[in-house]
This record gives sequence, structure tokens and C-alpha cells, in this order.
Amino acid sequence: MKHSTKTAVYRGITRRFFVKIILAALSVPVFSQLKKLQPAQSAKKAARKKSNVVKVYMVRNGDCFQNISRLFRLMGGIAKYIDPTDIVVIKGNAQWPNQGYTHTGCIKAVIDEILRIPKFSGEILICDNIQNVFNHHGIEQTGFGATPPNRKHNWPEHNWESLAAYYRSRGKKVAVKQWKNSPPDSTYKGPADGEGWVRDFFSFHDMTVYLSYPVFKSPLTSGRMIDMKKGVWERGKGYTGRTVKTIFMPTLNNHDWEGGKEDYAGVTSAIKSFFGATEIHIGDNATIRRGWTTCHHMHSASYTKGRADYAGELTARYIQRMYAPVFYITAAMWSGHHSRMGAATETRTVLACENPATLDYVACKHVISPHAPWLDPDRLNNTRKQILGCIGGGIGTINPKNYKIVAYDFSR
Repeated sequence: MKHSTKTAVYRGITRRFFVKIILAALSVPVFSQLKKLQPAQSAKKAARKKSNVVKVYMVRNGDCFQNISRLFRLMGGIAKYIDPTDIVVIKGNAQWPNQGYTHTGCIKAVIDEILRIPKFSGEILICDNIQNVFNHHGIEQTGFGATPPNRKHNWPEHNWESLAAYYRSRGKKVAVKQWKNSPPDSTYKGPADGEGWVRDFFSFHDMTVYLSYPVFKSPLTSGRMIDMKKGVWERGKGYTGRTVKTIFMPTLNNHDWEGGKEDYAGVTSAIKSFFGATEIHIGDNATIRRGWTTCHHMHSASYTKGRADYAGELTARYIQRMYAPVFYITAAMWSGHHSRMGAATETRTVLACENPATLDYVACKHVISPHAPWLDPDRLNNTRKQILGCIGGGIGTINPKNYKIVAYDFSR
């Protein structure tokens, strides 16, 4: 028997039609799954994009304790950043009197938040390097030992030393530590040698420059050394795996003496607070020798060239090569728009961010520049150059699409 067509027939269905049915059936779940995957992939992409947005938290018009408490509520709580066994270093700005040193009430409010962490068993150390002989005045004019006449535009109840003593009298592990420069020709190997500075020498814009970070004795636990990068070292045990977490708490000041003028590097806040995290030997522009090579420190490398952007670039390198703070809090209860010591405006604001460049931009734009237009970071000024230098080094952003402000105002 001959078929009317060359195509074989199986129970009334041609092979060609059978293949079409099978292919169609197979294609349905494949295309269906693709359609299901597309929205999921888009959602993941959107989530990644959202997670890359930098947040700057800003709280205004409460007292220092209300502002800091609300700030951490916006941030998701201090326990998001600090673990119960951490050694916490609060690195403030200590070198100048009045609003020139970090607001002691704000520091107290942060300490209180840390101590509320369930089963907190770590230490809290308030630190800064006021640069030895570069300190133009006595300890009574710095944050560590500020006497009442030197607490204008600050918290009148305590200086840093008396605040730490207050906590210790109540059985809390809180102390101050003034970091001090090592001799310029020193070579430091590590915590077994005692206190010292780990130095990083490198080529920078046709100069040899060094940055450094401290390794220092705990004022609270005998035999314990605090390595800002590697963690806790204990005598007889070496590095224990216990972590050191650092919170930078800068001021917000114009580092100049006259209204309408800027310092060579612009505003003194989160980016420039790194000047107190490294060594600056023997004054503004001094250098140290390494063999026949003249080596600049963080200040002289930027100041002698008059380059605000160099200050920002060096901060970015510090964060990437030395250690990175877990976050920054700008304690702008007062803002020194004319100087770090004299005229100031009560701005009653605190801000926080996980990078210093975006934080400084927002603080300058929304807190200090309304009182000091010459510090507006949208102008082509030293403040902007400093911030852009840090961003150019890979830290932070001022692209409005890439950051947002999360704000709370007690007056509203």
C-alpha cells in the first residue's frame, strides 16, 4: 500500500506535525521561565543600584544627646557597626580650644550608645595626635584638658580627660590616649617593641611622602597593645583576632582667622581630621630624612604646594592603605565659620556617613556655608578641591544621583 505523501504517518499524525507539537511544548516553559527571570533580574539590579547609594544622615536642632540618639536611630543602631567585644577608638579633633575640639557632649552621647550594646565587654578610647611640638599651647587649651574658659562653643561640663574619669568611676572601661610622634629616624617593627608608628613611604606627585598609624598601649589593660590596622595584640599571645573599630568624630571649622577667607585646604572636618591620625613632625612644613631622601608628611606634602586636592588624595590613600573608620560623625553643634577658635555659629547639627568626602560636602553645603558662603563646596574653592581630591582617590561621591540625605529636624 502506498501513502499519498512521502511523510510517514503515525496514527493519523504526520512526523512533521509531531515535531512541531514537541518543539512548541518545549518552548512554552523556556519562554515562560525567561519572562519570570526578567523581573527578578531587574529587581536585583535595582537593589544593587540602591545599595550603592551613599547615605548621609543629618539631625538638627536637638541638644547633643537628642541629636546623637536620633542619628543612630536613623542609621539602624550602633550595634550595626560595633560588636560587644570590640575595642572602640573614638578619634576626635583635639588640638584647638572652644569649637576647635570635638564637642565633648557629642562624644559622651556616642559612648552612651556603645555602652548600651548588650554584653559590651570592650574598651572605649578617646584619641588624637596633637603633634607634639606643633601644639602652640598647653594641654589646658586642647580637648584632652580644656579648662572652663576654653570650652566656649563646646560642652561645659567636661573635657575629654574628666569625661573618661567620670566613666571609670562608675566601672566603665573608658580612657583617653594622646598619640605622640615617634622620633623622625625611628624604625618600628611592631607591638613587641612597645608603642610606635607604622610608616608607609611612597612616591606622590614628584615627592617622597609618608603616612603612619599608631600602635599603642591600652590605658586600661596591662600588656594589651592596640594596632589600628591589625587589631588587638596581647603580651604572650600575639594578635588575638579581637578587632579594633574606629569612629572619626571631626569638628566643622574654617581653619582660618578672617571671614571671607579659606585655609589653603578649605574647611577642617572629616577629610582633614586624618591630619591627626598620622605623624606631623616639628611644625607645619617640616620633613624627615630617610637616608638621602627628604620625606614629606601629610601636611607638608599638601601645604608647601598649596594643593587642597593633595590633602584629599592623601586621605583617600590613608583609608585604602592604613585603616578605614567604620563611620564618621561630624559634631557640628557649633560651626567655626571664621576660625577654629573664635567666632562661631550655633548650628545644632550632627551628621554621619561611611565616607568623609560625601559627609564634608553635605556638611559644608547645608550647615556651614549658609553662614560662610565662601565655604560653599559648589564654588571653585579650596574646600571643593579638597573634597574632589578625596573622590579622585576613590573615596566618596558628590554626584546627586549617588547619594541621599536622611534627615530629622527636632524643630519640625
